[in-house]
Amino acid sequence: MKKFFAVIGVLLASAAMCFAQGDIEKSTLIKDGDAVPAVSIQMLDGSSLTFEALEGKVVLVNFWATWCPPCRKEFARLQKDVIDRFAGKDFVLLPISIDDDPDTVRKFMERNGYDFPVAVDPGRKIYSLFAEKYVPRNFVIGKDGKVAFYVVGYDENGEFDEMVDRIEKLL
Repeated sequence: MKKFFAVIGVLLASAAMCFAQGDIEKSTLIKDGDAVPAVSIQMLDGSSLTFEALEGKVVLVNFWATWCPPCRKEFARLQKDVIDRFAGKDFVLLPISIDDDPDTVRKFMERNGYDFPVAVDPGRKIYSLFAEKYVPRNFVIGKDGKVAFYVVGYDENGEFDEMVDRIEKLL
């Protein structure tokens, strides 16, 4: 009887994972090989940036939120494992917060000692061009301005490291 329930548990878990993966795919609006939209991105410091201005560089677009626990864990690794690793290379990290209040983002950055540039997307206008739901979301844009690959969620024991390795190969 225990084996029966174990098999049922595995089947239910597999079905849930398949559903979640299907939902992630459905909610992802820009896929591998797609060009990024021509938009102006508002930085927290008040400046603006466009994807067009970043062509010729590999860009990691990281959609995140201060209220998202996996986002916060992933964010803690960005300085050492991404910014420091790719310093001096044709690489740009572009974290875009989907928080509604830029002051919340500013306080989060100050409280945690982060001093790298971040963008804000209070109305989720940019985010809604890439996806419908789920953060963290990472889109790696190749030097040609097209999505090379994307990752949804944060897995500290593999997926993040794989993403960093794939960025290295694009450089």
